[in-house]
Amino acid sequence: LLLCFMFVVILFTFLSSVPALTATLRCVSDRQRSFALGIQWIVVRTLGSIPGPIAFGSMIDKSCLLWQDQCGEQGSCYVYQNSAMS
Repeated sequence: LLLCFMFVVILFTFLSSVPALTATLRCVSDRQRSFALGIQWIVVRTLGSIPGPIAFGSMIDKSCLLWQDQCGEQGSCYVYQNSAMS
């Protein structure tokens, strides 16, 4: 099931990147094409790499069963629920 899902995600990622590149190259003047492509890839990489670790960190924190207590503050996780992690 995971492999099928990853295949679909990767397929749609590559299917959408070529039309975005073509649209950028057609809509921007010749002198600004390299700048437009640079801005496009900065936006794509920023949106693709910042939310991912935050979402995975939140998911890992939600699967914790026993938290360490340090002076009344939440510390590290001692025990994770394996089924929630998977």
